Amino acid sequence: MRVILPEIKELLTSRKKKAIRKVVSYFEPADIAEVWSEFTLNEKLKLFNSLETALATDIFEFLSEDQMVELLANLPTSRTVQILNEMSPDDRTDLFAILPGEEVEKLIPLLEAEEQKRARELLAYKENTAGGLMTTDYITVPENVNIASVMQELRAKAKDIDFIHNIYVVDKVNRLQGIIPLKDLLTTSPHRKVERVMETYFPSVGLEIDQEEVARVFEKYDVASLPVMDKLRRIKGVITVDDVIDVIEEEASEDIHRFGATEVTEQYLSASPVNIAQKRVIWLVILALAGFVSGSVLEHYSYLLSSIVTLSFFIPILMNTSGSAGTQAATVVVRGLATGEIRLRDIWRVVRKEFFIGILMGIIAGAITALRAFVLQGDAMLGLTVAIAMITAIVIATSIGGMLPIIFKKLGVDPALMSGPLIATILDTTTLLIYFNITILLLYRFQ
Repeated sequence: MRVILPEIKELLTSRKKKAIRKVVSYFEPADIAEVWSEFTLNEKLKLFNSLETALATDIFEFLSEDQMVELLANLPTSRTVQILNEMSPDDRTDLFAILPGEEVEKLIPLLEAEEQKRARELLAYKENTAGGLMTTDYITVPENVNIASVMQELRAKAKDIDFIHNIYVVDKVNRLQGIIPLKDLLTTSPHRKVERVMETYFPSVGLEIDQEEVARVFEKYDVASLPVMDKLRRIKGVITVDDVIDVIEEEASEDIHRFGATEVTEQYLSASPVNIAQKRVIWLVILALAGFVSGSVLEHYSYLLSSIVTLSFFIPILMNTSGSAGTQAATVVVRGLATGEIRLRDIWRVVRKEFFIGILMGIIAGAITALRAFVLQGDAMLGLTVAIAMITAIVIATSIGGMLPIIFKKLGVDPALMSGPLIATILDTTTLLIYFNITILLLYRFQ
């Protein structure tokens, strides 16, 4: 696509709409969206207005949020309405979720009556739930018809639906009775009754299920789509795997940001430095305040450092090692909670496991540190003190690192907030207290 970008720009300059449509039609909408930022705003508008509505909409759905908003702000109202009516209901809902509420209320009345109904229905559900993720583009059939009737319904509606994996069989009040995979539909005699062909055991999700749980259901059952039902088992929509991939990417990005002690922000390159700094500085202030506690501990035990100067040589080693050990444990547990491998009831299993892991790692790290103290300082007692402090600090660090994310989850707080820098700062204070108290017990009294 980038190879012929200059030719497309030239066509846009000469306003040859027919040639533009022909060239662009050779490429996938995703490929066009990938180079969208290479065009000027004027070129974007010329290109978009040169294309047929269906292709323009396909490209629009692949654009980033910022690019969508920019385009909508500059398109004529008539063109905007065409695009919104053509969009799939779930993608349109995602778009409305990022627009100001007053703008959404202006746009919805411009839609066709059926699309207005769909838009308002989907907007009523929380954004990060199955209801907010689903589309209302799906095909239902009654249970008392034959396969020939289903095929006829499929031919009539398929052109308006992006993804069709299953046909959904419902009763008179729209309760889901079964599904017919497309493969079975194509390989079954047209004279057979639907009720004899449909599968009555199938995975599904409720309207209020969190999107992370939806992703886990997709992973568990390895399906391409899932029906979404209300409490009366009436089908309300369908979630397709392409939307779940977006959820996985979104949740992973969110956890990475939080675990790095940064807030999730808009697109990085398009965001202003001021906005990014405002969101990051909150964590820096929190960590700075927590760091004051470590400083207070050092101040309180300053008499030890002045009496045994060599103690200070090992403070960075102890703090870095215990902080890393705690962060490693927290990372594994946060990931386990996200995938469903670790549950809230597993807290003591996790703590017990991390306790023994900490002992093994502590013995190795402690032995290396003790050897360093003995060889360079020639003080066996100092080496023993540092080794015991190292083992104790690492054991406590891995136990805390494994436990805190589960406690956060139990309290209804995102466990990813137990970020690497935050847990390292907590463990800095803990490690200093361990080190100085062990020094008092083993070394200071005998000086």
